[in-house]
Amino acid sequence: MSDTAFENKVAAVFARTEQRLSSRLSVEKARTENLQAQDMRRVAFVFAEAIEAELTPAVKQALATYDDAINRPMLPNERWEHQLLQKIGQAVDSAIKLALAIDRDNHPWKPLLSAEAPKLRARLTEAAEAHFVAIGKVKGRRRGASGGVPDWVLWAVFFVVGLGAGLALARLIG
Repeated sequence: MSDTAFENKVAAVFARTEQRLSSRLSVEKARTENLQAQDMRRVAFVFAEAIEAELTPAVKQALATYDDAINRPMLPNERWEHQLLQKIGQAVDSAIKLALAIDRDNHPWKPLLSAEAPKLRARLTEAAEAHFVAIGKVKGRRRGASGGVPDWVLWAVFFVVGLGAGLALARLIG
């Protein structure tokens, strides 16, 4: 898969999520209007929860797109990994902006929601990084970079062993 095809697929995933999130935040706003008089922290929590609930499946879908794009036997693409982590951060920021733009008034829950953004970003990027580690895609976690035997050495050993077995078999036959 080319870089632009991968970028377009991931961008489409997050664009669809942003549209779904916009309608979900409107629904959550209607639900929380009764809560505003009761507890401002709860309003911020409901919005943060809605954002995380909408972005988590998008992150999973973007990671699946990454897995399809690298096609398992192919070497990992650290640039795509970095772009994916960046896109997750941008999606969280845009989701927070959407939630803050729902109501133009200056409510006490808005700073609370803004303070929740780094925590959301950290949780979602940790999930992506855990995925990269689980499939051995993070630099420093690969076999060659972690102090194990590099792949080229293994191939050389297999070649020499195969050559030796072939010569031994040729002596036995001939």
